[in-house]
Amino acid sequence: MNKLVPLILGLALGSVQADFSVSAKANVIAPDHRPTGRCAVAMAGSKEPPREASWWTDFRGHFTKWQLTSRYQPMYVHVRCQGWRPVVRMLFYRPGRGWSGDSVTFFPGSKPVDLGTITLEPARPTSIPPTSLSD
Repeated sequence: MNKLVPLILGLALGSVQADFSVSAKANVIAPDHRPTGRCAVAMAGSKEPPREASWWTDFRGHFTKWQLTSRYQPMYVHVRCQGWRPVVRMLFYRPGRGWSGDSVTFFPGSKPVDLGTITLEPARPTSIPPTSLSD
């Protein structure tokens, strides 16, 4: 019985997966510095924006977003504002240095990566399929 306790404890602790936090912050503005209106931010391990509403956090003008990750893989910050083109910024981790969004400035996991000011671009016009004029 005494030999089973360390074995069971070792197996239980060996399966625990550590979570690491990563965070980012930024100011979001329109080109003419007017208010951007309703915006939302999400962080994910994919360049594709999350589809589930629970990943998104609403904000106006400034955000700070935290996310847990199970490993130091690149994370993508997705910003979407009504009437503006979506924005994606990549965060990556370097051992001994921390998280970065620009390869120059690194932040420890306890501090948000400062993405600075994100200037939005107008949304691309949607293409309208040609209509038949042969009436």
